Amino acid sequence: MLTAERLRPLPPAVFPVVVTEGRTATRQALIDWRGNRYSVPPELAAAKVTVLQRLGADTIDIATVSGAVVARHKVAEPGLGVAIRDTGHVTALEAIAMASAPPGRPHRRKERIPPGQAALRAAQVLIGTGEPVSTVISLAAYEQAAKNRNTLR
Repeated sequence: MLTAERLRPLPPAVFPVVVTEGRTATRQALIDWRGNRYSVPPELAAAKVTVLQRLGADTIDIATVSGAVVARHKVAEPGLGVAIRDTGHVTALEAIAMASAPPGRPHRRKERIPPGQAALRAAQVLIGTGEPVSTVISLAAYEQAAKNRNTLR
């Protein structure tokens, strides 16, 4: 006669499973991971890296192909589309960009241009300190035209 063997209780700790996937960093030194982007040092822009995440952990490690961990980020909720950047990575990337930029005046899109008079007036209206300018358009002509139509053509 066979006797039923009882199962042993579950171990107190979760089995240490580590999800590992290869990625290629963008030219902006970012990698995509589960719907979000995470920074790597700018020296690794366009390089292959490995993303490691232990199941249940709230951080990811980003390592070079040789296995050296170069970044650790707190994981954002999957699919939010956010970019998580390390301050050191941002500073280094800006330094490289500024060093390679031509001397002189920056490109117009990168200049900080103060707001014009129209923008300042609009801001005053929004915060309630300026005189609102209103334009009322009568829709009576459109209403009359709509009454005489019985098709959408």
